[in-house]
Order: sequence, then C-alpha cells, then structure tokens
Amino acid sequence: MGSLRARQLIGFIGSGAIVMSGLTACGGSPSKADKGPGALVAAVSTEPSTLDPQLSNDRSTRIVTDNVFETLLVRDVKAAIQPKLATAYERVDDTTWRLTLRSGVTFQDGSPFDADSVVYSIERIIDPDYETQRTSYIEGIAGALKVDELTVDIKTDGKNPILPAELTSIPMVSEKSASAKGFGQSVVVGTGPYRFSKWDHGQDIQLTRYDGYWGSDPSIERFTVRVIADSQTALAALQAGEVDLVFDLLPEQAQLAPQVKEIKASDFSYAAFNTYKKELSDPRVRVAMNLAVDKELIAKTSYQGHATPNAAQNLGEGMIGFNSAVSAFPYDPEQAKKLLAEAGYPDGFDIQLNVPIGRYSKGEETVELIADELKDVGIRAEVVKHEWNEYRAAGRVKGTKKGAFDIKYGWNSNEWFDAARIEAHITCDGDSSKYCNKDVDKLMAKGLTTFDQTERQSIYAEAWQELHDDPYSIYLLQQNYIYGTSSRLVWTPRPDDTYFVSTMSFTSE
Repeated sequence: MGSLRARQLIGFIGSGAIVMSGLTACGGSPSKADKGPGALVAAVSTEPSTLDPQLSNDRSTRIVTDNVFETLLVRDVKAAIQPKLATAYERVDDTTWRLTLRSGVTFQDGSPFDADSVVYSIERIIDPDYETQRTSYIEGIAGALKVDELTVDIKTDGKNPILPAELTSIPMVSEKSASAKGFGQSVVVGTGPYRFSKWDHGQDIQLTRYDGYWGSDPSIERFTVRVIADSQTALAALQAGEVDLVFDLLPEQAQLAPQVKEIKASDFSYAAFNTYKKELSDPRVRVAMNLAVDKELIAKTSYQGHATPNAAQNLGEGMIGFNSAVSAFPYDPEQAKKLLAEAGYPDGFDIQLNVPIGRYSKGEETVELIADELKDVGIRAEVVKHEWNEYRAAGRVKGTKKGAFDIKYGWNSNEWFDAARIEAHITCDGDSSKYCNKDVDKLMAKGLTTFDQTERQSIYAEAWQELHDDPYSIYLLQQNYIYGTSSRLVWTPRPDDTYFVSTMSFTSE
C-alpha cells in the first residue's frame, strides 16, 4: 500500500470537507453584471492559447470554437455520425469519399460556404507547414477536390475507414478570415450559431447569437467563457449565481452545486512512458509500474466513485476495438518488485513524472499518489508540474527527441469511439509517440485500412492485447464528466466532450 500520509490526505479530501480559499482567480471573480436573461456564463480553469479551431484541440478552446465553427459531419447525443454542413456522404472508391454540401450557408464574414471553402479548410489543416494539434484527426487525408459548387471529394492516401469520424473533428473556416491577420485572436469567424464578440485575455471570451445563422436560432442570446483557475472560486461563483456552468466539478463539490449533471466520459487517464528511456525500455518494468498503482483506490478516494479503473485500454465497452478479454492490472506491489528485480532494477531508479497544473480534474492529486505508490516498489518519481500551454507543447515531443518527458500524465479523449483515435500515441512514427512496437504498428496499420467494422474490431482487440503485454502507459481510469450548473440551466451532457450552447436553454427566471 502507499504511504499512510498520502492515504490519510486523500481520505480527508474524499470525505467531502472543503477548505475555502480566498476568492481569487485568473482575471478575478466574475461579477453579476455579466449575467442576465438570455446570457450564459461558463467557467473554465485554463485559458485558450488560440481560437483558431483547426490549430488547437484542448477543451477550453473547443468550448468556444464549437459554437462559432461547424464541421461537415457531427455526432448526435448517442454518438452516431450525422450530417451537419454536409447533408450526405458516401465512399466512392477505396481512396475517395464524396460529400454533398448544405446550400444557403454563409460564413459570418459574408463569404459563402461552398466546395471552395471546404477544399480550403481541408488543405489548410493538412498542410505540413501548419502545425495543428489535431494531427490524429487528419491521418490519411491526402486532400480535397471540388466536383461542383456543392459537391466535394475528400481524397485519402489509402483506405481510410475512419474518415467520417475525422470529419466530425475538422472545423470549416473561411479563407477570407483564416488568411487575415489576427485569425484565432481578434478575428474568429465561422458558420455557427454564435459569433465572436470580445476576448479580454486573462478574463473572459464573449460570444453573441448570430442572427444570420442557417439553422434554428438558439434560445440563449449571449455566451461568456470566463477563466477561473481555482476550483473553489468557480464553485463559489456558481453558488452565488454568477456563473451557470462549471466544467470538471470536483467530486467532493458535487453535493454543493445547485444542480449536478454527470455522464461517463470518452476520456481515459494514463501516464505514458517514454520507452526510449533506458529504465523504461523493458516491458517488465512497465508492467511492474502498472501493478504498483492501485487504480481502485484512486477511483474510490480521489474521485469518490465518479470514475472506474479502465480495462488497460483507452476504450470503453461499445467502442470499436474494445477487448473484453483484457482487464485492468491488479494492484500487486510484491509482484511489481519481483518484475523490477528480474529486469535488473532491484533497487528501483529515478524518474520524472510530468503533469499540467489545473488542467485535469484531480490530476495533480492523482500523480502525487502514483509517485507515492511507485516509491513503495523502489521507483523514485519526481513530480514535475507545468503550466498548461508549456506542458501541451513539451508533452508532444516524441520519445526519440531531446527534451521528451520521462512519463507524461494526461487524458486521451476518444470522441471517435474507435481504437484508431490514439494511433498517434502508440505507433512508432506517431506524432506524439514515445513508444514503438512493430507488432502494434502492423495491427494498427491493418485496422486503419479495413472497411469491414467486424474485422476492424478483431484487429484492434488483438492490438490491445499486445499493448497489455507491452504497455505504452500506466492505464488508470475512465472518468465521469461532472458538471455543476445553475438551477435555471436546462442541458443534457454529451459523451463526446462537445458543448453546443444551441442545445441549452434556461427555465423561466
């Protein structure tokens, strides 16, 4: 077991006791002047670095950009793929998908949404000189060709069965605005139901309803995303009626919010190894580290049951590739010590464990517990904390490059509901990879080029068996999204971690 001190600390936190700190936040506490009939205020813990929707993919950015920009296809509340800016799609041949576009749509800068804008949007995001963070969403896309004003062919560089899923995550942009100076900062223009009004850096981002929207008008007139770094401050603002929605409510705060909404996330937490580092190169070491961490303890104490140990795979039941024969590593520190000794580390070793500050619910707390439990089997893990934007950049350094993290704590979202989603993290040439297993590469390559979904399921299940025997990470938890809302907000959360304000409304005030 981990040290008594760490377990007592987490036990206290898990008891529901809350120590209120001074009400300080990035940009200060929100004021009631921000609120009013038809105005929604949402609190986020970290500020976006950009509002270019094709560049960034972190949640704080998407909370804004998902409401200004739109995609060709979208998932419904049950995660099924549906039309959006495209009204239909079909596979023409092994390397061509044809989309029929919605007519009568214009961007908020007045330019038309048509085949030319789709071609521009696709070519922009796949341009190798454009350093998008959405790399996993563009794998296998070779380009786009205009067929006529409302028809586009998306070309792939081989068989690509996940293209429809990729298109749910590629926002369409206007060439007129995206090529303008300040795009993503002062210029934020899409086809969506809300338009950008103002960004007070360190304070908030303000959107207003777009009267020229092609679809149904949303009931909420104004939408403000306010940066409140401290979770207790965010809760206090919610209780005071100063905000309507708090993301990543802490488990111990759930009973204190006016209203709580919760859904099992498509996110999976992990601590990814740099397997190119000598001490982490032996699979026995990585299995040992999985055995050294008590996932049940973290779920029950830190998350108070609002999470479950994931089945040693970044997939949940119902997702393509989920292997029901693979289960979570048990907590077995004695076996972990034996494996470390077999691998040549009877006295353990020193390592750095990196985590972002304030980005993931209970992230820093989880990492401290992991370090504590690794110490129990002889591994001395130094916890290194990073500001979010710094962490995001450094965490993408591949394992073969100088400056790569030894171990990186994070969450993988799987809004594709498909094993292909994290290909970039688990293949030798993946953009964010710190792991290389040729057998996994072969299986992933086969799965990525197979259109038959039953066959893909079998292929990916085999890959996850391999990733269990030769882990790329410490597999941790599947979290629940926990949201605190005002009593007036009417909203049903989605499993794909998207936030469409147009689906929200207020009760009569």
